[in-house]
Amino acid sequence: MHPAKNFIDITREKFNSAVKEVKPLIVGFNLTRACNLRCKLCGAEAGEPLEDELNTYDIFRIIDNLAEAGIMHLSFGGGEPTVRKDLFEVAAYASRCIRSVGVVTNGYLVDKEFAWKLIDSGVGQVMISLDGAKAGTHDFNRGNGSYEKAVQAIKNCLHVGLSTRISFTISQANYNELPEMINLATELGTALHVQEFFPGGRGKGREELVLTRGMRRDMQRLLFQAQKKYGTHKFGFENRYIISEDEESWKICTDLSLSSGFYDFCVGCLTGIYSFFLNSNGKMMLCGRYAMDNLGDLKKQKLSDIWNNSEILQSFRNRDDLKGRCGKCAYRFICGGCRRNAYLISGDIKAEDPTCWRGRKENELACSS
Repeated sequence: MHPAKNFIDITREKFNSAVKEVKPLIVGFNLTRACNLRCKLCGAEAGEPLEDELNTYDIFRIIDNLAEAGIMHLSFGGGEPTVRKDLFEVAAYASRCIRSVGVVTNGYLVDKEFAWKLIDSGVGQVMISLDGAKAGTHDFNRGNGSYEKAVQAIKNCLHVGLSTRISFTISQANYNELPEMINLATELGTALHVQEFFPGGRGKGREELVLTRGMRRDMQRLLFQAQKKYGTHKFGFENRYIISEDEESWKICTDLSLSSGFYDFCVGCLTGIYSFFLNSNGKMMLCGRYAMDNLGDLKKQKLSDIWNNSEILQSFRNRDDLKGRCGKCAYRFICGGCRRNAYLISGDIKAEDPTCWRGRKENELACSS
């Protein structure tokens, strides 16, 4: 049998076997679209709350719904979740029935007292956004003084014992600061989570900020080196998608000799397989960064019914009908591309991932035709 076909057959079988018994474990819950900042590149276009946002009682009922379905980790985001006056009450309720509770924040309101209240309400993990290692870089996007607030928030959370990570959205505007971000995270004693900028929300039309293929490759190498030095739990990259098959980090996933162990978990994005997102009105979304929220309404439906019966989810878990380069790719069952990016660019969730780097030139941008 041809090696490539053998590889596809093996990975298809493992992927399809895994998704037959999938259950949701991780949920990102946007508590509000309201935000106390107006970041220039905000993918969520956060600012004012939705007209139909959930009240405290409705949130409690949805948390009950999640707990009944066996959710293991619930992360509250936004918008900016810290502007909700019931955040501590909501977190305390969630922590009584869900094993792990986290908060994603810009850190602007997280002084020491706030950090202690997070601990007291059962929050165990906090992720704080930082757009660069220099105040000028961060403040240019988020507003004067926001860098100092974010760094102090990181220190406050670490001081009270919260597991703390920095969320760094990397683009051509701050790419050169990645080594400094790694050093800053190390000095602060926190973890670093890197995600790529995509031109959506307030960043729509800013394709020139997307990384080139060469930049993305070098970024991944820097992070992989940091992982080897400090531990894989300290430095992570959001996208589990392929860069090039000769990358050492990717070989870990594609080595068939590991097919009975770690390899089983290399399935690309976990959305719709082990995780999903909730909008602040209770609508269920495949991804926190686009408004495809027609999966169901957890105010009215049981999560288990949506998860098991949604035609959209069933289609999402089928990678045999991916289109374009993704549909022809030998790695589609352990990668699958980013369905969010495919949807945002083409309007088709099955289209090829426009940010895939396979076959692109060194200096070519994602989203280019």
